[in-house]
Amino acid sequence: MRTPSRFAAFSARPASPFLLAGGAALAGLLGLGLIAPTAPGITKTTVLENDRVRAQVNDYPPGARGPEHEHAVPRVVVVLEGGTLEVRGEAGDVKTLHLKAGDVVWRPAERHAIANPGTTPVRVVEIDIRDCRPAPVPGTPAGS
Repeated sequence: MRTPSRFAAFSARPASPFLLAGGAALAGLLGLGLIAPTAPGITKTTVLENDRVRAQVNDYPPGARGPEHEHAVPRVVVVLEGGTLEVRGEAGDVKTLHLKAGDVVWRPAERHAIANPGTTPVRVVEIDIRDCRPAPVPGTPAGS
């Protein structure tokens, strides 16, 4: 007597025209950059959010590569578990960061992509400073 395979639900069958159309539409939106692809393994969990700040815990497992994204405001990054991250800027420049647990880093508003090329997971708390005002330029009156 043959036992049913646990993969029986995935046997070869013709795909539904609706499934094919939906898949093609999703691929088109991804290609146009209208939907950001998710990065396998990278997790971002918001732990505090109000009108002044947003804090989230970001986990970057080894080998993870995130999509390009934008930070509209500056932020403080506190490293919980250190390792190596690569920051690819909008112009394609790559900066390698060697982070240790306890490091605190200031990051300006920017557009970039993050990758973990290392062999250890990296975990940070990223705190967006939503009400951050630009520093005054020396020699100019306040409010100008």
